[in-house]
Amino acid sequence: MNEMLEVGGLVFAIRRSARRRTLGLTVDRGGELVIHCPPSVAEDELTHWTRSKLLWVQGKLALKAELTPTVREPEYVSGENFSYLGRHYRLMLISQQSEALCFDGQRFLLRKDAVAAAATHFRRWYIEQGQARIAGRVEWLSPRTGLSPSDVRLRDLGFRWGSCGRHGVLFFNWKLLQLPLRLIDYVVAHELAHLREPHHGPAFWNILGRALPDWNERKQELRMQARHIYWCHPGMSQ
Repeated sequence: MNEMLEVGGLVFAIRRSARRRTLGLTVDRGGELVIHCPPSVAEDELTHWTRSKLLWVQGKLALKAELTPTVREPEYVSGENFSYLGRHYRLMLISQQSEALCFDGQRFLLRKDAVAAAATHFRRWYIEQGQARIAGRVEWLSPRTGLSPSDVRLRDLGFRWGSCGRHGVLFFNWKLLQLPLRLIDYVVAHELAHLREPHHGPAFWNILGRALPDWNERKQELRMQARHIYWCHPGMSQ
């Protein structure tokens, strides 16, 4: 199981090695944040040290964003399409409503005075709606893998769809909520398998194959669909 640490709204993978004598931090090509440390370093010490590096991390992420292909961004105008669970729904700007952003089952309704912060409102909406939805898919797929997490959390995971953290916590990217359930299920089953097998070896693929025999087809479909939905980098990994 991978050891993870959440600091400042970012999720870091922890790689411990007996060969290391100092702490280090890298941002890999896929956008994963990795802390490198000796085996004996306590979590509290890692948290404190990582918090002191957040400005550096944000700078690296900003630079990476400049150098990578442009993520598709929507226009927040009436008639724009937004995906939810694989279906497209039009946006309508309205003058008055209690919430900045609402969904009535047929359209997204965005208050006109909230357009400037629309991306934040959509992110919040997907997380609020997605928490129970993703947890439900985890519950449905757990018997197929024979594995259950201690908790399920939605976050912004950069270029990753999901991540398996320490203590059996599974993290999922809120951007998943734009995808059809069959592709969400692939990501969920993938992370469930990581609860037992941290690496992509034969045992890992055997677990995934028992849960979803067509996992490879879904994996390829996920790569293709990521190119056509908002806020998702073409190279997002799983």
